[in-house]
Amino acid sequence: MDSSAAAVRPQDYANSAVHYAVAVGDHAALNKLLSTLPKLADINQIRSESESVAQERLAEQIAAVVDNRENSLRETPLHLAVRLNDSAAARALAAAGANASLQNAAGWNPLQEAILRRCPEIVAPLVQHHHLAAWSKWRRRLPRLVAVLRRMRDFYMEISFHFESSIVPFVGKIAPSDTYKIWKRDGNLRADTSLAGYDGLKIQRANQSFLFLNDFNQSNNGDRDIPQGSLLILNHDEKKIYDAFENAGNPLSDSEISNFCNQTSVYRPGMDVTKAELISRTNWRRQEKTDSVGEWKARVYEMHNVTFSFRSRKVNAAENKDDPFSPTCVLPLEIDEESDEGFIVAENPRFSVSNDRHRRHSSFVREEREFVTVSRKSVDIIPIDRRRRSTADRFITPPQTKEKEYVKNLRPTLWLTEQFPLKTEELLPLLDILASKVKAVRRMREVLTATFPAGSFPVKVAIPVVPTVRVVITFTKFTELPPAESFYTPVSSPAQFGDEERSGSGGLSSWLRGGVSRHHQPSSRQQGDPFAIPTGYSWSRFDDKNKKTSKKSKSNK
Repeated sequence: MDSSAAAVRPQDYANSAVHYAVAVGDHAALNKLLSTLPKLADINQIRSESESVAQERLAEQIAAVVDNRENSLRETPLHLAVRLNDSAAARALAAAGANASLQNAAGWNPLQEAILRRCPEIVAPLVQHHHLAAWSKWRRRLPRLVAVLRRMRDFYMEISFHFESSIVPFVGKIAPSDTYKIWKRDGNLRADTSLAGYDGLKIQRANQSFLFLNDFNQSNNGDRDIPQGSLLILNHDEKKIYDAFENAGNPLSDSEISNFCNQTSVYRPGMDVTKAELISRTNWRRQEKTDSVGEWKARVYEMHNVTFSFRSRKVNAAENKDDPFSPTCVLPLEIDEESDEGFIVAENPRFSVSNDRHRRHSSFVREEREFVTVSRKSVDIIPIDRRRRSTADRFITPPQTKEKEYVKNLRPTLWLTEQFPLKTEELLPLLDILASKVKAVRRMREVLTATFPAGSFPVKVAIPVVPTVRVVITFTKFTELPPAESFYTPVSSPAQFGDEERSGSGGLSSWLRGGVSRHHQPSSRQQGDPFAIPTGYSWSRFDDKNKKTSKKSKSNK
């Protein structure tokens, strides 16, 4: 039975004092319980790795109380407050540090449930809390993340992704592809990309760099004061600089909150690798299959029990017709599929091919389920104290919702080697920095969270996106960097270097004078600090960029 239609019985939550206080509507008891919780320090006062670790442990202690999900519906106290339409309890829990993005057994978080239940008095504070809490969490973890970066060796690395198919011709030409070029030095990180997104089959290219700055020479980065832990986006085509964390620590505006409140649909995409199992591929002699990936020799494995699902849920149009509190944007707590800036083209159901369940050799299976949740008109509650408001009085009958789910059972292929200079656990913090802004990195990170044999590293991963097409992610280059005073950008490939020599171009201009071209790589003769702000670039705001994009889209229509 859907949790939104289930009766609320306080005795079901007797093992959690916070749940029980919410279930019976005892706000005095709830506030007393929450007041005993430890308080996190001001994020501006957390400067060392030890302080960061201590604050994370404190946050875990708080979460153990306010985010408890030890019940049959896997509901946090915040889920329960939403189901009972108790805005006072929801605000108190949010202020105490409750996580609004945790999913219940049905797969939805409290904010999504509040949106579908048409509870603006709950949605507004939860949206604001989630926005500010995400920034606080990032700042708490920053000193520890930077410390991990500084302990790692300095390197230059290239990661490519492209599409391939043994049946569909020219898929590599049509589908988006890119090579991520990543530099790491001290506590700094830089990533160059050329793919900004795509609209259907129209690929949008942008020559841009992401700069994560901690240990840098301020004089090499212009007159503007750049705080440590900044993530900058450099658009080399327009010669503009954007602050990725612009307004991250500021409260949302009324109009931004209103956009959330006006939604009538939510969705949840995700890849599940928790049950993944590696099966070694064998050759015709039944020996382990090996392959060379760049300079590394790797064993080939298939990863079984990997699932990608896309669930959507919306209020029925008939019930929503006269609702002044109505549609149309998508909840950005999850990956924004409308941007389509990632590399798995068929993630969004509108790209999926027709379902063929009888395909014997397919490594991809899609199941489509559609159902309508039916809610009860009343809820049976045993009153615990007549002085408290009846739970039935506080319960809001949820509108009828329509839910769809697309499920893909994937069998990625992995090439694992023990020779790669980095460990998987070392790479994940680097991906965390970029994952918030680069969707392709998010998908790669999901695969890398699976458990691999000790000491092994996936230098190549092939993920099916439709039965005949797969995206291939390959670590093509890894070079340790020399000290900063003799730094240079390693040549990408001898072939490209030779082409430049034969063309008589004399190499590319310095990155400091205009950025790395997406078609070429700078040669080893080029000197320059990749973490310096290029001259002639101007600072810009995302608001200006969004307005410009909006005008373009309107003119195209």
